[in-house]
Order: sequence, then structure tokens, then C-alpha cells
Amino acid sequence: MLEKFYEIEVPKLNEKSEDFEDLMHRLKSPEFQMIVQKAQEKYLSWSDFKRKSWAGEDPRKNWLALNFTRYTRGQITPILDKKGHPFKYDPQLNVQFLHEIDLELGGTFMSVQHFTEADKKQFIRRNLIEESIASSQLEGANTSREAAKKLLNEGRSPKDKGEQMIVNNHRALQAIESDLRQEKMSMELLTALHQMVTTKTINEEYQGQLRETFNKNGKRLIIKPWDEETITYEAPDKEFVERELPKFIKFANDDPSFGFVHPLIKGIMLHFWIGLVHPFEDGNGRLARIVFYWYMLKKGYWGFSYLSLSERILKSPKQYAMAFVNSEQDMNDLNYFIHYNVSKLKLAKEEFRIFLERKILENKSIVQILKNGYDFNARQLKLLHYLAKDEQRFTTLKTHLEMNTDIKTVTASQDLNKLVKGEFLNRIRSGRNFYYYPTGKIKELFIK
Repeated sequence: MLEKFYEIEVPKLNEKSEDFEDLMHRLKSPEFQMIVQKAQEKYLSWSDFKRKSWAGEDPRKNWLALNFTRYTRGQITPILDKKGHPFKYDPQLNVQFLHEIDLELGGTFMSVQHFTEADKKQFIRRNLIEESIASSQLEGANTSREAAKKLLNEGRSPKDKGEQMIVNNHRALQAIESDLRQEKMSMELLTALHQMVTTKTINEEYQGQLRETFNKNGKRLIIKPWDEETITYEAPDKEFVERELPKFIKFANDDPSFGFVHPLIKGIMLHFWIGLVHPFEDGNGRLARIVFYWYMLKKGYWGFSYLSLSERILKSPKQYAMAFVNSEQDMNDLNYFIHYNVSKLKLAKEEFRIFLERKILENKSIVQILKNGYDFNARQLKLLHYLAKDEQRFTTLKTHLEMNTDIKTVTASQDLNKLVKGEFLNRIRSGRNFYYYPTGKIKELFIK
């Protein structure tokens, strides 16, 4: 039973002259500038701001001055709310991080010694799996991470809706990674992506079809991220959807009439816009994150093949929902949503840096083992190193081929059979498939 609508508390400026005089006085105060600096670091909402010791003896008045500062710095976006009011963002926020993204994750993949093409493929494959799982779990898939990884690695058919969501996401991400990144945004592409992520999870009549139906209460589709009683957003009507989607498509295709927006910020805006318009009956959250991924790869940011945004969002789903709510209910301030996504991408980028350093050290040790006279080729040794980390890990002929696209099936089979013969792998048959698991001999190899 839907009972309540969630509304955030935001102080409003009174129309009294003394309030305006106090506001102007605070704006000129050095103490207030320090408050602004601290509040902007994490882009605090009122509920967080008022609890800070440095917010002053009268947090409400400092908040009003802060909100005024934010509003005047805001730049209008083409994204409109249901009343026709535009959302705004501050293009001066996050400029240092955007510069780092341009240098480190854009353009041609940097040439890093001891980081091979096989390493790149392995990590891209890992990222696609993690993104597929986390994005689905955000939307209700209750399949565990380990079970989901096993599902995708084995390539078996999904048994329930949660597994189907994960498989759908994975196929959509693979399609973007391979060729859809080259496509321009269009209604055809948007509906095709929606069909990919919702196959066999919603009625076929709703797949790739703009939302027209209403729920049983006669109200428009409602998002309920916390419980079955709380309403946080009432999705707009069909006319709004049909009016806004053409603008969304033009914006996604970098129509010059919108002016320049940094690609990362634009990708986040596209993510938000899908959530706001909510064009389909179901699957809008997964679609929004898929569109973000599509746009970043389309713009040449290769590093996003290695970064799973949903994996980080999954660790703070309520904050994710509140990023939407604060942007929608606090003066259409899109910076809340942008800041949340940037903060998660910072974590993902740092994890990738740590991974890269670790992988380089691992590859150096592999080179040393090869120099010590072991009769392995580089593909076999990479595989052994991967399997040595976890006795539950395994590989298949198909996976080995995917990780080494420059070889044929016969060569891949020879790689695995030689390792079985040398007692480094156990081959176990399940149905028509063979799975290759590590033996204790692998650990001995790397301990030496």
C-alpha cells in the first residue's frame, strides 16, 4: 500500500529585507568562504550540512547563502523537470579530476611495459562481468556474485529472472564493447539496448516500447527504492517522454546547439536523464547505466572498459537514490548526482591504478620464471598465474580462446592439454563441457 511521498527538507529564503541583507553580508565574509569550500568538497545536502560543527551557530542562514552561491554558479542544461524548469550544474566543479580522466583514461591506450594485450582483454572481461552483475543486483537480482560469475563463465542458460537480467546486461555490454560504441544515438539504438537488457525479464510487448501503462492504483509509474510504502518519484506522462527523448538523442549525439559539456559530465547527465524521463515500463536503471558506458566508449575513453560504476554504486544504493532525490527536489541542482557519480569513479580509477601496478609486478615475476627454463609459453604461464590465486578458479577452452584471440582452437586445446599432462591442471567433465581446475603443483611453481 503506497502511503507517503518522500520529501527532503530544504530551508527557503524569506521575502524579508533583513534576510536579504544578512545574505549579502555573509557572502562577503571570509568565514563563509571557508564554509563554502568545505561544503563543496562533498557537495553536502542540507541534511548533512546542518550537522557539521563548522556550519556555524546558525546553520540555516549559512545554508541559504551557500544555496544562493550554488544557484548563481549554475549553468542551465537541456534537461527539464515535469514543470518545464531546467536542471543546472556548475562546470567549474571537478575540473582537476576531469583533467586526470582526459590524461589517463582517454585517447589511445597508454603503452605500459609488462602490461600485455592479454592483460587488457582479461581485465575488460572481468569488468564486463562485474558491471553486469552489480547493475542487475541494483535492480533486484538476488543472485550472489559468485553464482553469477560462475553463470557467465560457464555460459549456461539462466534459471530465473535474476540470472536472466545478469546475462542480458552482459550481452548488452559486450555488444557496446565490440561495435555499438560506434553507433549514433537514435530511438532505434535506445530501444534495441532496452530490448537487450529486458529480454525474458518483462513481457515481450513492453520490450523496447515506450511506457504507456499505469500501475494498479491508477497513478503513473512510481519508483520505490527503500520500501513498499515510500514514493520518491512519480514518473512523467507519455507526452513528456515523447517531448524530451528527441532532445536527449540530440544531446547524446553532441549537437553543437547545446554547447560543450565535458564528456564525463555529459555521460553522467545522460544517465540522470534516462532515470528522470523513465521512458520504459521496466529496466530504466540498467538502461541508464548502459547508456553511460556507451557514451564514454564512444568518446574514446578506453579506461571505462576497465571501470565498473555499478560495482561501486552497489555498495551505497541509498546514497545513489538520494543523489537523484536531492537533484530533483533541491532547486534542480544536478551537481548532487554528478558529485555522487564522480566520487564513485574516483574510487574505481584508484582501484584500476592499484591493479595496474600489481599486474606489472606479476608480469615481471612471470618473465623471471620463463628465464628460469620452464617449458611454458606466455599464454600458459599467464593462465597458471591467474589460477594460482584461488583453487576455486577454473578455465574452459572457450575462455582461453577469448583471452587469446590471436590463436586458433587447436592451439588453445594444446595449451590446456599440455598443462593437464604436466599435472598443473585437472580436467573435469560436466555434461558436454570440460572445466580445467588448478592443482597444488601450480602454487609450488610460484612459491619457487
